[in-house]
Amino acid sequence: MVVALAIGGCGDSSAPAPVSVADVVRCDIATEPCQRGIYTSVAETLEADGFIMPNIRTISVDQHAQEVRNGLDLNDLTGEDPQSRGLRLMGFLPPATDSLAEAQAEYFITQVAAYYSRGSRSITVIDRDYEPGSAQLILAHEFIHAIQDNQFNLNTVTSGANTEDAVIGARSVIEGDAMYSSFAWFYGVTGGAPTEAEWEAELMERTARLRERVADPTIALIDTASSFPYSFGFEYVTNLSLAGGLPARSAAFGSPPATTAEVLAGQAPPGVLLDIPGPTHPAPLDGNILQIENRFGAWYVYGFLLRQGMSDEEAWETAERWLGDELAIYQGGDEVVAVWRVRFDDVERAVALSDQVNASEVDAVRSAVTFGDDAFVFAAETSETLLAWADQPLDQMTASIVSKAAKARGGAVSVGTCLLPHDPALFGPHAFRRAH
Repeated sequence: MVVALAIGGCGDSSAPAPVSVADVVRCDIATEPCQRGIYTSVAETLEADGFIMPNIRTISVDQHAQEVRNGLDLNDLTGEDPQSRGLRLMGFLPPATDSLAEAQAEYFITQVAAYYSRGSRSITVIDRDYEPGSAQLILAHEFIHAIQDNQFNLNTVTSGANTEDAVIGARSVIEGDAMYSSFAWFYGVTGGAPTEAEWEAELMERTARLRERVADPTIALIDTASSFPYSFGFEYVTNLSLAGGLPARSAAFGSPPATTAEVLAGQAPPGVLLDIPGPTHPAPLDGNILQIENRFGAWYVYGFLLRQGMSDEEAWETAERWLGDELAIYQGGDEVVAVWRVRFDDVERAVALSDQVNASEVDAVRSAVTFGDDAFVFAAETSETLLAWADQPLDQMTASIVSKAAKARGGAVSVGTCLLPHDPALFGPHAFRRAH
């Protein structure tokens, strides 16, 4: 049975008193006094008094899985849609993945600890038998999302994000802040706040773990993008907050990063981003129709190159020189073709990407060419189709005859809502012992 815990306003005199600050990191998060104690102290940390605490429910792992599956359209699971096929061709989904919808659902079912729903302004916790400390941290994380929504309106924060890259950028502020603020709260109430050096060491470990995962071709590249805000977004917001406090936090929500490149670098990339209102890709073969376009960003460039066999150092340096991209997926008859145009701030990086694709031993029908500072990666379902597309003249790009305003933008591909992966992983044992 779903345990729904209806919570009234913080000023409700009939509600039980919240637990003391000394007890908030050890109390039972299924009880109302514990919830009120955590919410009150988190709100004080963020100077967010006066908001109503959201409703909370706790569900089992099986109930969570069933709810996710109940929300799926069976037609989306066939994997025959152009987007799923195109993402598989480009390696953003492993070949064994049936569909994009399946990959998204699997991540949500297996990886999520709790989530905040913007529509209902409520929190759901999945009962995974959390360790002491982790359970309270999970609830604090979701409370922070509710506070963010009250303070900044999360729908407004993400309103301009209409590509995968832009969604990850905005989520990096939302999830990065929930990560930083929940840890800062936890160690603040226990009197064991990490030093700047400990923050740096922890963040380095988290980002290094994700860099290891992105190199694993058995893991969906979109799954690593789903996790990106909890490591690199965490790092981004931590650096802002340690330097500028709550005013810097507010500024980040007012103007979130538009790209993963900005999150990785801590600042907007130099140069003008690729944003061509007219021609974007080579003229499509007769009978091929553009199905979707999306910008995937520097993180996908980095992961893609690692999986093509490029060294970590060179892949990272190449991704740092990213100035935009567009992945277009076409369908002609029974076949699907994906064309990925990636722009860099110098021709050498475009050549490096192109050469790596053409030298790769990955078992895929792909080829790449360069055109100025741009690299074009073609991926098809047959070699014949690939050769026909790769032979198209790049100086006669007419694919984007459709006006920029009418483009079929792809939006988010990675899993993105206000949620927390199931392993919040408190700082190392030394910090946890010190906090207790």
